[in-house]
Amino acid sequence: MKKSLFAAFAALLIGLPAIASTPAGSYDEELRGRSKPTSQIRHQVEVSAGFITGGNLKTKLFGNVATNLSRPTLDIVYGARFNPYLFAGIGTGLQYAYGECNLIHHFDVGSPDKWGALGIPLYVNVKGYYPVSRLVAPYITLSIGHAFIATSNFSQEGYGKLNGGLYCKFGAGVTISNFTLSLGLASQSVEWVDASDKTMFRAGNNAFFIEAGVRF
Repeated sequence: MKKSLFAAFAALLIGLPAIASTPAGSYDEELRGRSKPTSQIRHQVEVSAGFITGGNLKTKLFGNVATNLSRPTLDIVYGARFNPYLFAGIGTGLQYAYGECNLIHHFDVGSPDKWGALGIPLYVNVKGYYPVSRLVAPYITLSIGHAFIATSNFSQEGYGKLNGGLYCKFGAGVTISNFTLSLGLASQSVEWVDASDKTMFRAGNNAFFIEAGVRF
């Protein structure tokens, strides 16, 4: 019995230095670290290229005006992926309307043959995802903002100025790994102010869009 007590006492003395060398509270800190939920928010960047079909101009005074506002697009969106289901960010890009104007048939003043308009949209983008696997996630997307017209044939050819306006896109898409594909409806408001500073029209253009891109 005495030998057993002596052996236990000796083992305690040998183990004391190891216990003393462990920082106080380290185990509690480890437990707290385990129980603390990790943040799911991460940065997300998307770069995409697409195309918006022509559509018509919808005016209050002249009704639907046939024209061609088809334009290729290039966009970059930066934001936060709050969880697997929600993304929000801000975006900008470039759009170039190259099609026929055909406005000279509707107004009593001249107009350019082609739009030649370079637009720069600035918008807020929100996406809602529904992941179906680790690599595939369908989503819906909504962008709302303002599209500025940097230059156009209206100003270059002396027909006044083309101004931008409300910009909106709504659609659905899918991500496969880091690649994206989406399509939907795009809406763009424009205003033509002629050389005498007279507003010729304010109009909206509704069209379809398709775009593909990559996210980081």
